[in-house]
Amino acid sequence: MRYQSRQWMILLWILLPLSTLAVAAFGLDGATAQKSVLIWKVFGLMMLINLLVLTLFARLSIQLEEDKLRWYFGLFGRPKWELALSQIQRVEICNTKWYEGKGIRFTAEGMLYNAAGDGAVRIYKTDGSKIRLGSSEPEVLYQKINALLNGSGLRAQGTA
Repeated sequence: MRYQSRQWMILLWILLPLSTLAVAAFGLDGATAQKSVLIWKVFGLMMLINLLVLTLFARLSIQLEEDKLRWYFGLFGRPKWELALSQIQRVEICNTKWYEGKGIRFTAEGMLYNAAGDGAVRIYKTDGSKIRLGSSEPEVLYQKINALLNGSGLRAQGTA
């Protein structure tokens, strides 16, 4: 493996548990015994949903190997995507906009995969499409991809 990075979806780790605790706290405040049972059931369901969401989207991992770029969300490598380096025309460093959000997004520029921050690498594919991968260190990811593309004789003249 040439490069690996992880970017945690910090907002999920904060908002999901806090919202679940808020539901329990406000729901149980002055609740009758019958209502308390319902609140605890809702709390349990929310905890299961939180666990599922955090398992699937807890972090964005990027792996760069000799011949492919792989990225995935979650703790168990799902959902995941892979792109052969031969499918990359060039790369450049870019930023995401706050209104584009976090996670897996379809934008005017193509697909965006990010978890935190606004740094990213824009990848121009040989089929004419583009994707952006969010990274806490976009300069390093850019350099590593470019080095592999240039070293392997593939077309890749990126601009920073």
